Amino acid sequence: MHAFYLHGRRDLRNEQVDPPSPAADEVLVRFRAGGICGSDMHYYHYGSNSGFDLVQPLVLGHEFAGEIVDAGRHGDRLPVGSRVAVDPSRPCRQCRYCVEGTYNLCRAMRYYGSAATVPHVDGCFRELVPALAERCHLLPDSISWAEGALLEPLSIALHAASRAGDVAGRQILISGAGPIGQLLGMVTRHHGAASITVTDVRHNVLDLAADLWADDAILVGADAEMDAAAVHRGGFDVVIEASGATAALYAAYERCNPGGLILQVGNQLGDAELPVNLALVRELTVRGSFRFAHQFGRAVELLASRRIDVSPLITNSLPFSSLPDALETALGATSLKVVLEHP
Repeated sequence: MHAFYLHGRRDLRNEQVDPPSPAADEVLVRFRAGGICGSDMHYYHYGSNSGFDLVQPLVLGHEFAGEIVDAGRHGDRLPVGSRVAVDPSRPCRQCRYCVEGTYNLCRAMRYYGSAATVPHVDGCFRELVPALAERCHLLPDSISWAEGALLEPLSIALHAASRAGDVAGRQILISGAGPIGQLLGMVTRHHGAASITVTDVRHNVLDLAADLWADDAILVGADAEMDAAAVHRGGFDVVIEASGATAALYAAYERCNPGGLILQVGNQLGDAELPVNLALVRELTVRGSFRFAHQFGRAVELLASRRIDVSPLITNSLPFSSLPDALETALGATSLKVVLEHP
């Protein structure tokens, strides 16, 4: 079978390898569609992500859907030919976080397409992918392969929204209109937010947000515009930082109402100086949100019922064989979500 291995910065090789053999708790999934995530772009562009460096070749990718081609011992629930989307997390199942149900915090977590452990955990950008049977979610025919590939980022947005608490009737600011920011906007709108403002440095993603869910879409870099919006709204009850930009995280403290909530979803690339005394004098709640737990099934339900529509976020669809071109496209300023598809 064909598999794309990243050997270093921008050194991606399409290699012919033997098909994997699924373990007793696994099935074998034929890749049909997969999304390119920011972590994939970081590994490709820098050879590292979140401080984890490549020390051996790695198959990227963790957002994917496909077809069961070997059900192993799991044919009753996942017969051959089943359409599935795969939760890419592999927690240890034994630590206190796993036992308590917060398996996204498992310190022994193994995640598809990650160099956080050695040996690295190969991801989905290969023709056949072994997957834990318990992490395979059946897809109804109403969900396309490409939409199924976006269930993982939608699960991240759903988890973040749960960390934000009840957003119904509240004034929301989302910093960053990338894929996660867009999905957060859709989810908080679905959950009844009174108004949602979004900021970004790109016109195209702001225009999309304004079309889909945002009440105000503001180009940052012009502080007067943002300040005017904040005053007009009287500040924000919930500020969700989804860009990973230090300036946006700093601004979250300034623009959050007294008694409000700051939720950090964007991954900061380094340490940041923040006006933390504002958390004191305004009695702000500051929370993080990392990956997700127990959200994948809910994401499937929302897509199947069309209460959430992720298809407008897919700006580019390329064949599996064009992964190098797809990564270069994803690094460009005009793309939002790039999806690979394989017949």
